[in-house]
This record gives sequence, C-alpha cells and structure tokens, in this order.
Amino acid sequence: MVWYCSRVSEVSSRQVEIEAILDALSGRWDQHGPEVPDWVAQELTFGQMRLLFLLSKHGPSPMSRVAEWLAVGLPAASGVVDRVERHGLVERQHRLDDRRVVECQLTAAGRELIEEIAGMQRSVFRETLAVLSEDELATLARLLRIVLERTRLRVE
Repeated sequence: MVWYCSRVSEVSSRQVEIEAILDALSGRWDQHGPEVPDWVAQELTFGQMRLLFLLSKHGPSPMSRVAEWLAVGLPAASGVVDRVERHGLVERQHRLDDRRVVECQLTAAGRELIEEIAGMQRSVFRETLAVLSEDELATLARLLRIVLERTRLRVE
C-alpha cells in the first residue's frame, strides 16, 4: 500500500499520455452507433441508471438499501424509483416473508435495457481491440492482469 500511495502523487508523462489516449477512446465509444439506445431516448439520469445497474448486480433490494446506494433518504430514493418505475424498468413488491418490507427489482424491460447497454459496450470494445494483433492483445492482457492484481492488493 505504501508503494501505491507514494506513486499516486507522482504522475509521469507516460500516465498523462495514457489518460489522453483513454479519453480519446472514451469519446469514440460515446459517439459509436447510428441508432439511439432506448435508455438515451428515455432520458434517464445518472442516478436512475446507477439504480438499474445496482439492481442488476444485487437483485431485488429493499428501499432502505436503494437509499444507501444513492446516498439519499428514503423519500428521495422513493422518488427516484417512482420515476424509473414510470418508464417500466423497475417495480416494487412486498416481500413474501415480511409484507412490511418493500423491495425494488428490475422488470423484464429493465433487464433487457441493461443487457442492451452491456452488449453495446462489449461490441464497441471488441471493435476497438480488433485493430491489435494477437501478440499485442497478449501484451495488453498481461498488463491488465498486472493492474488487476496490484489493485486487488491495494483494496484488500
């Protein structure tokens, strides 16, 4: 951890170059695709999209957990869920084992939307990586594994 903390303040010119490259690729990814995805057309906010992704990851969750995820109180969390519910992407249900607990979960349309977004990201990412040779891909994979391993050490 000491290695990581001491290196964070030292930004090399190579790190700045990599950030610029990633920013350029990110811009390319943002502009990719001729059709507007459903979630853009629905004008979902960042917080609403975050809710969808968290529900996708964790499954049905009580409103108290939704409030924690969004770092807001229960009334504000309920408002976010209301707006996403109007789009037909989530629904609330009373838990069978305790009717006092209201859980929020993705609808089929919400799951489809998350899958669409993930599929678009994967497609653009694969298209981007297609410009690399097998040897270059192997090198990139090796370097990303190093980053992953060192990041895990820092988190644990």
